[in-house]
Amino acid sequence: MMSNGSLKITGATVTRPAAAADGASPAPLQLSLSLENPGDQALHVWAGWRAYDYDAATHVLTVYLTSHTPPLPPGITLISDHPRTPAQVVVAPRAKLKIKVEIPSTIRRRTAGAGKGISFVEEPISQVDRVDTHLQFAPEAFETRPHETPEQHRSRLLAHGDVARATISTKEEKE
Repeated sequence: MMSNGSLKITGATVTRPAAAADGASPAPLQLSLSLENPGDQALHVWAGWRAYDYDAATHVLTVYLTSHTPPLPPGITLISDHPRTPAQVVVAPRAKLKIKVEIPSTIRRRTAGAGKGISFVEEPISQVDRVDTHLQFAPEAFETRPHETPEQHRSRLLAHGDVARATISTKEEKE
């Protein structure tokens, strides 16, 4: 377990929904993160993911609950820049809290396409043995400012607070 600042990520559980019998798209995974604030002041913790990845060879699910995400792959251009104010929860001083985050049960990866086109394939997130979590937190809530440009908003998001990181062996449960 690693932590930056005073927030600790102490546990992770992945709950896999029962398979859909009707052929509908698979339900999202439920990620439950156990957090601990050993400090003397409340912490505002991001409670929604910004990016995720899955390594099928190592069974590691990486989840970014932060604006500090990996850069876009080469050849991908962001055409709509509308940063969002994240959902946040408060972890009281010297308290523990669990947050639950829905993660899609598939990951979309680029594949070679015909001509100059880009093709994608959806791969299921199968067994999850470890969760690598990046979680942004701060002693004060992140607030939206009226009339702020997307660049100003993103800059403030990146400068706000710290990021705790932990890679934790998980318990995987089925509904």
